[in-house]
Amino acid sequence: MPLSSRLTDQWIGQCCCHTSPTCVPMGGIIITASGNAGSGILKQARLTDTTIGWCGHTGIIVSSSMASFTNTLGKARVGSQVIGCNIGLVITGGPSHEVGG
Repeated sequence: MPLSSRLTDQWIGQCCCHTSPTCVPMGGIIITASGNAGSGILKQARLTDTTIGWCGHTGIIVSSSMASFTNTLGKARVGSQVIGCNIGLVITGGPSHEVGG
């Protein structure tokens, strides 16, 4: 099962909100998460939480567990998809918390 993703976990892919070239290789972190539920010592990331690229542009987590929820939203996990200016996948998660479904 994939690891649970949390506030400050990383994503990798590209940012497509630049002028030339339009899309550039990029990474960044998850910057929003549950206000009251965590995974380890960090807050749990969920479907619709926000990412930011090292360039400052943002994206949204658009895939998550369909069987495990935090605040009625699917829990984000390693492999969750990010879209918006940021396009890519979440690549890090909590080492002690797996999320099914």
